[in-house]
Amino acid sequence: MLPLHAEKTDSVPVKKSNFVVGLNYLSNNVYLGRIDSANIMYLGPSIAYHHKSGLHIGASMSYQLDAGLNKVDAITLDGGYEFKFNENFNGELSVEKYFNNANSIALNSVTELGIGSSFSYDFSIVTLNAGAGLAFNDKTDINTAIGLNHSFELNKLTIEPSMMFNAGTRNDYNSYLKAGKSHKNGNNGKGKTNTTTYSIEQASSFKILDYEISVPVSYSFHNFKFDLVPTYSIPVNPATILSSKNTIEKEEISNHFVVQLGINYKF
Repeated sequence: MLPLHAEKTDSVPVKKSNFVVGLNYLSNNVYLGRIDSANIMYLGPSIAYHHKSGLHIGASMSYQLDAGLNKVDAITLDGGYEFKFNENFNGELSVEKYFNNANSIALNSVTELGIGSSFSYDFSIVTLNAGAGLAFNDKTDINTAIGLNHSFELNKLTIEPSMMFNAGTRNDYNSYLKAGKSHKNGNNGKGKTNTTTYSIEQASSFKILDYEISVPVSYSFHNFKFDLVPTYSIPVNPATILSSKNTIEKEEISNHFVVQLGINYKF
């Protein structure tokens, strides 16, 4: 996954380095507006080190909470560099390495490595965010994101309404189907039971994939930060799915409302 916008920094370099430990809850792992069939809830502990130069490294875990499938679904190692061009223009370069559970049914579980870049420019009235990255699976995907947001700060409370869209290629979904991870193969997280194989047409075509509306809310208290991120996702351009039995169907897509909760402690 690629980060959409760089974390805001002060107009002067950070004076000291710090560690951040956190715990996040995700109500459903919606990827580019899509799920395969089952709801996938995650609890995710994380730790990161941020150097005053802008460099950072971290690690996180995605623990699946669904009944009957409680397991570590993925472990992620990440690193990056945050920088400022000037007072209003921020950027970030990042790389993420994923270690996915072989029985994961998450749509993004076929991606092994991701690299990304993101930029934000504050026009005062609104902030423009743009990002682009590569996701490596059987065949490399190109992912992009563009969005607008504006922050409202009330003492220690920040509310940041935003709108964005994601666009890219679908080689990852093609790999997901070929690996038999889909419910189409009878897979419920315990292995496929159906030997039919599936693929999608024009997996390398670049298309808009979803639109997202979000209203992140954060509250800071001493070294703690609490986050609430409700997001409404509207997927578009469903894929055409082909099977080894010569059937053709459209990918099933629907709108999704997702909530992410988080708590972080900086020291």
